Amino acid sequence: MKINMKAAFIIAVALHAILLGVLLIRFSLDKPTKPNMGQGDIMHATFVPPAKGNPNGTAKAAPAPAPAPEPEETVQEDTSVEQAKQEMEQRLQEQKAQEQQRQEAIALQKKQEIEKARKIEEEKALALKKAEEKKKLEEQKKLEEQKKLEEQKKLEQKKKAEAEAKKKAEEEAKKVAEAKKKAEAEAKKKAEAEAKKKAEAEAKKKAEAEAKKKAEAAAKAKAQADAKAKAAAAAKAKAEADSLEGDILGTADGDEKNGQGLGSGGGGGDGGYGDKVRGLIEQNWRVDQSMNGKKVVVSIKVTADGTVTDESCQGDEKVCQSALDAIRMVGMFPRPPATCPECSNIKISMTPKL
Repeated sequence: MKINMKAAFIIAVALHAILLGVLLIRFSLDKPTKPNMGQGDIMHATFVPPAKGNPNGTAKAAPAPAPAPEPEETVQEDTSVEQAKQEMEQRLQEQKAQEQQRQEAIALQKKQEIEKARKIEEEKALALKKAEEKKKLEEQKKLEEQKKLEEQKKLEQKKKAEAEAKKKAEEEAKKVAEAKKKAEAEAKKKAEAEAKKKAEAEAKKKAEAEAKKKAEAAAKAKAQADAKAKAAAAAKAKAEADSLEGDILGTADGDEKNGQGLGSGGGGGDGGYGDKVRGLIEQNWRVDQSMNGKKVVVSIKVTADGTVTDESCQGDEKVCQSALDAIRMVGMFPRPPATCPECSNIKISMTPKL
């Protein structure tokens, strides 16, 4: 910029110098010479500066001015010089203004180019920044999407694991419930079976007890009835027994030598009670030929109401068994006399004779 201004200034000075030289030369050529006295009329010339805007720098020929009085020649010359000087200054000013305009135009153009370049750079930078921001946003979006996918995957895996755990827990709970239900059913079935068995056993036991009680009651009633019947029959049969005693069993005291006789009731307090006991046993004693002549001794314990509490026998086993069976068949004997305490223990010698 400084170089251009300097060059323009030099050019302007050179042009002014050339123009000034041309004007001076013209002025010298146009200057009239003083005529010699008596040589003729004097011709006066007027300097006309080149017309503005003429590229040749020459002006059209002006019409010859009217002859002026001679005293005005010097004034006209001064005016022409001043006018030329003014025109030259004007031209210099115009050139300077043009140069300044040109420099301003160049500066403006450069400024515009710089501004344009700056804008281009700014646009490039902005575009680059936008591209980077876009890339960054895309990368961030990609990362967020990836993160979202990973979180979604983790969530799905978590849900899957929870579902599997829940399913497994439900299956385990179902198994436990089924096992519990099965155990309860088995326990219930077992309890019912045991309860049924127990009830049946109790019912059976009760039935047996009732049956036994009934049987015992019936047996007792039968025994009592039989005892009464036998007691009634005993009195009737006593006479017959007394009459047959000698023929079958011998005397009441017995005949050990001959092996005959039943024997007498032990205790001796009441011989009549012993006869009753003997008579009842005789009625129920069953003997056969194999027992003939085999002596046995039977011992009986009788309570105050006539119940036999103990019986035993010594001698032949078969004869003893038949004698004991006869005692059991009697069941109840007559009550011992209150005046005979010894009658509760009776001992009888028995020898069958057929």
